[in-house]
Amino acid sequence: MDLRRIFLENWPIKLASLLLAVSLWFYVTSKGKTEMSLTVPLELRNIPQGMAVVGDVPGAVEARFQGQERALRDIAAGKKVVGAIDLSLVKEGENIIRISPDDIRKPSGVTVTHIAPYEITVKLDRIVRRTIRLRPVLSGKPAAGYRLVSVSVSPPRLTLEGPLSSLGTLTALRTMPIDIKGMKEPVTVAPRIDYRGSPVKVVEPDVYITIGIQKERP
Repeated sequence: MDLRRIFLENWPIKLASLLLAVSLWFYVTSKGKTEMSLTVPLELRNIPQGMAVVGDVPGAVEARFQGQERALRDIAAGKKVVGAIDLSLVKEGENIIRISPDDIRKPSGVTVTHIAPYEITVKLDRIVRRTIRLRPVLSGKPAAGYRLVSVSVSPPRLTLEGPLSSLGTLTALRTMPIDIKGMKEPVTVAPRIDYRGSPVKVVEPDVYITIGIQKERP
């Protein structure tokens, strides 16, 4: 069999047929395709152990999607699309993370044609622990004829856990105001702690404030 003869014989007709087939393929595959823009929420995943994300990180990006009208209608109707940012290889300090179309979870048959911004800055800080005192904050006064005699915290010192940059500037913690107005007897409460927006937490599971109230002597 002469392969050369097969390919070269009537080659103009065969070339035209090939071009027609390719054109038909592009027409069929692109038929019904459209584009839409959508705000895509970002999820930070695989944060290295012993690290925490600090500072401001964009919670979403704007992305343009291309695909069949039906698939895009599903997205517009609430089918979840999310950007999953893998932080498993990032280091302590500031990291520039480039967002690629592969980071956007989307329905099959839909492609991402544009992302803005296409990169974000993520800062990681080491998680550390330190002990600190808790200062109770009281509001109001005991009932007439009674007086405040003591305020104690259990445990006397708390263990805080959080990013180094946050704990380094924290010298003390306070409770949210504890109302003692009209009290006539001692009470023990589990206070709410005022973290003042710091991304830290108390390690101890139970913290109590005991407030001593006594009747005044005549």
